[in-house]
Amino acid sequence: MAVLFDLDGTLLGSYRDKNEVRNECVRKYGVQEIDKEKYFDVLNEVLHNSKVEDREPIFRRFIGDEELSGIVAEEYEERSLENAFVYPDAEEVLSKIKSKKGIVTNGPRLTQWGKIRKFELEKYFDSIVVSGEVGKSKPGKEIFQIALRSLKATTGESLYVGNVPHLDVKGAENVGLVSVLIDRDGNFEDSEKVNPKPDYIIGDLRELYGIVDTEEIS
Repeated sequence: MAVLFDLDGTLLGSYRDKNEVRNECVRKYGVQEIDKEKYFDVLNEVLHNSKVEDREPIFRRFIGDEELSGIVAEEYEERSLENAFVYPDAEEVLSKIKSKKGIVTNGPRLTQWGKIRKFELEKYFDSIVVSGEVGKSKPGKEIFQIALRSLKATTGESLYVGNVPHLDVKGAENVGLVSVLIDRDGNFEDSEKVNPKPDYIIGDLRELYGIVDTEEIS
């Protein structure tokens, strides 16, 4: 009844490594570089079931000073948008799949909507749910339930596509959706080592055509 998508890493890619871009921003203002894993740990902590407008509270955890954190966050926001692109397979699939479609994404409200609007993705979707806007985040089931209610869709006839097992596969599992892991870089070729294990692993979103048919999603 519905196909739900993650945003970053699933529909959108980056020309350059995000960590490099982020650290260029902090170095510009004399701030110590931020470890990639620590950044994502803090990102997930800040976003966890909270309404978050932008990246300032994330950078504040590293920088301390609220004003400087806001300046760095704004710089990174601008560079992140310049660094982003829509995967070619995503544009094709979003155009061709006729089922109801939704986005379920973790991120600050303004950050995620900035990407969505830059690439005019709204035209493809019947529902867009951003964690920082609704105050619920993946892998909790509530954020998915918000999208499903909006789409008037049920879990047993819907699927979720994402690229991070502990957020996307786990979130789909928590709410009862068919889970599809998009593995663009071949990181999960040994499916037995993926935890939690998805229902499907694909390398290209065009593989969804067969899955949608198999799961009888219409």
